[in-house]
Amino acid sequence: VAIKKMSLQKEMSEELAVNEILAMKNNRNPNIVTYFDSYLVDGQLWLAMEFMDGGTLLDVLSAVYLEEGQVGAVCRE
Repeated sequence: VAIKKMSLQKEMSEELAVNEILAMKNNRNPNIVTYFDSYLVDGQLWLAMEFMDGGTLLDVLSAVYLEEGQVGAVCRE
C-alpha cells in the first residue's frame, strides 16, 4: 500500500480533492493504480492506493522526453 499525502490548503481545493477521489473510486482498470480509501489527517488528505514499485509516470516524464505514443505505451504497461 502507498499513501499519497496532499495538503488541502496549499495543493488543492476540497472540491478538486473530492473529484479526484470519485474518479479514482469509480474507474477500475488493470492499467490504473487501485484506490483503496481516503482519510483526513491533521489538515491533509491521505489517499491509500496500490503500491507501484517502479515509481510514477511523472518520474519517468521528468527524466526523459517521450512522444505521445510512448507515453501511451508506458501507461498501457
